Amino acid sequence: MKRKVLGKGIEAIITNKPSITKEGGYIEIDIDNIYPNPFQPRKEFKSDKIDELAKSIKENGLIQPIVVYKEDGRFYLLVGERRWRSVQKLKWKKIPAVIKDLTSKDIMIGALVENIQREDLNAIEIAEAINQIIAKHNLKQEEAAEKIGMSRTTIANFLRLLKLPEIIKKSIISGDLTQGHARALLGLEKEELILSSYHIVLKKKLSVRETEKLVTEQKRNKPIDNNNKSEKIIDPDLVRAEDRLSKFLSTKVNLQYKKGKGGKITIFFNNLEEYDRIYKKFIRE
Repeated sequence: MKRKVLGKGIEAIITNKPSITKEGGYIEIDIDNIYPNPFQPRKEFKSDKIDELAKSIKENGLIQPIVVYKEDGRFYLLVGERRWRSVQKLKWKKIPAVIKDLTSKDIMIGALVENIQREDLNAIEIAEAINQIIAKHNLKQEEAAEKIGMSRTTIANFLRLLKLPEIIKKSIISGDLTQGHARALLGLEKEELILSSYHIVLKKKLSVRETEKLVTEQKRNKPIDNNNKSEKIIDPDLVRAEDRLSKFLSTKVNLQYKKGKGGKITIFFNNLEEYDRIYKKFIRE
């Protein structure tokens, strides 16, 4: 069966909309008057990639202007957020830009489609963007599916991921857990079973098929076999405490405790900027 083509991305949409430019195709806008696209589904930009692009722009100049739209006297990014972030590192005061006239629905759907086509988004970012589009424009799942270019079942499967505990959503974002693993875990209705099974999946590095088997065994209340030994389910109170701490710090946290022997907390971070953010949470700077 031929795969259904996704809807139009931002790049396709803006080519059909009038632009506000000066002679030469662009105008220069103050960096400080440009803001990230509030409908951008992509939440994380790798700092090392921004640094690489800044170095390239410094050596070769900015080859292509960014694309923005204007609302309430402010300019918001449509295309070129990496370029905008990079020239900020270079301390530029202005940046070449093309201004486009688009509706918020065009922007939201176009940004989501474009990022999916480029494979820039993880499953949670896609789910959150779909949910935002449906809520803001009061769409049914069938209507959203038609505009985005997905099946209604695919839309529904993405939205189900938003019901997962925060720590599991963080694992999908970080790549520790796949969408397939997450969908299998959603087969368990009770949160404590989802969380305890999630920890077993990570500990044993289970495949999606093995995770599905684990979920089936949990539903049947069978002991979980681990090399012919019964696997002890992690204390749900400990799991909930770990999840609360993970939500508070907005990062992955591992909490270990043995009665009478104490315990330890492991906090994960991806770069020094994230470390600094977590550090300030504790010292309240």
